[in-house]
Amino acid sequence: MKDKILNFLKTKGYYLVLGLCVLTVGFVSFLSYRASQRKLAETPLDKPNTQGVEKVEENIPDEREEPSENKEETKAPQAAAEYSAPIENGEIIAQYSPEKPLYSYTLKDWRTHNGVDIAAAAGTEVANVCEGVAETIEQDDLMGNMVTVRHTDGKVSRYASLATVAVKEGQLLKRGDIIGTVGTSMLLECGETDHLHYELWSEEKPIAPSFLTD
Repeated sequence: MKDKILNFLKTKGYYLVLGLCVLTVGFVSFLSYRASQRKLAETPLDKPNTQGVEKVEENIPDEREEPSENKEETKAPQAAAEYSAPIENGEIIAQYSPEKPLYSYTLKDWRTHNGVDIAAAAGTEVANVCEGVAETIEQDDLMGNMVTVRHTDGKVSRYASLATVAVKEGQLLKRGDIIGTVGTSMLLECGETDHLHYELWSEEKPIAPSFLTD
């Protein structure tokens, strides 16, 4: 047995040593490769070198419209409504007096007066004082035949104590159009001379007719 081993080593020993060398080299190379990979994995990545590279910022204008909360809306000025007297050159026999009482010759007492009484002969035409629309036509127990006109500026005229009415509800009226004629149909003032009882209202309150200050 010993002779066989010696004989094998003599004939095959070279190849055995060569194989061992190859295995040793391969093993050492494998260990070296593993070590280099581990070192590479543990090495932090370097930041890119941006020295000398100019940063370009592109400013793109925002063309979207800003909210118009603080923008003042430009509105064309609205022309003021023009008023004229319902009866030209008529004599005012009872002034507008919403606070100080006036004496009533019909009721024989003192009371406030929300309009003006303009004396005129029975049948005298009554003109619309300002552009608007005939809102209501009434036969009121106290105010008599009465036409209410809402004007373009929102104010309201009341023409009372009319003998006749010349307009219809919903009719568009210009300044100067005929409303009706003077009479004595107003029960509250039937003891007075023939006249028109005229009132001007704004926001549900009586105001002084503008033609009184013209």
